[in-house]
Amino acid sequence: MANRFGRKEAWIMRAAVSLVMAMSAHAQQQPAPRVEFEVVSVKPGDPASLGSSSGTPAGRLVMRNTTLKNLVMSAYRLNEYEIAGGPTWMDSAKFNIDATLPAGAPQGQIPLMMQTMLADRFKLESHRETRTLREYALVVAKGGPKFGKPSESDHKGVVTSQSDNQITGWGRPLSDLARMLIGAVGAPVVDQTGLKGQYDFDLKFAPLLGASRGSDDALPDVFAVLQGQLGLKLEAIKGAMELLVIDRAEKPTEN
Repeated sequence: MANRFGRKEAWIMRAAVSLVMAMSAHAQQQPAPRVEFEVVSVKPGDPASLGSSSGTPAGRLVMRNTTLKNLVMSAYRLNEYEIAGGPTWMDSAKFNIDATLPAGAPQGQIPLMMQTMLADRFKLESHRETRTLREYALVVAKGGPKFGKPSESDHKGVVTSQSDNQITGWGRPLSDLARMLIGAVGAPVVDQTGLKGQYDFDLKFAPLLGASRGSDDALPDVFAVLQGQLGLKLEAIKGAMELLVIDRAEKPTEN
């Protein structure tokens, strides 16, 4: 009797496990719920504009003179160097976006809503791909660092400025400097200095990227400023990175 009870119990257990697995497989096959803006307007921007702007006032997303690349960067939370492919106008054509969030929708869902908008209005198609790309290692230059002792600044821990031609920080670890340099060189930067502690730095340089030009052209580039002012340098290295590859996109019809 005990043996027959054991076999019956085992049969019930196997049946229960099979049911749970079937339910799990069914749930995984269900498409993710669609997250989208309540209303979206996409219109051409000013082709002569040198800059763009964006904001989220009172349940809305407003973007002016933005490019498709900027939209993809915002929607997928990527840096520029993490995007490949795309049409020739991806960096040049400007668009104005006016979108309304559904009532009660959290702002944290805006990137997902933007992904839906890109698929619907720009017919965006993409895939993920790992490639070996150039990146930089921030290392100590010959002659050693020129920081002196670690920072004793009253502004410790506060980054005061970052733009395409200036990086300023007080009491920051060099890992933060490496992160801030990404925007200046357009590629990943990894701190390999081995220097610990908090440091002050104020770097102004001729931009390699971006629209800032004019008097800044007389300044050295960021590579020369790092070595001359801080005793650090950027060495080119190779690293594997996952990219979002744009397979297809169309200019949206105005509405």
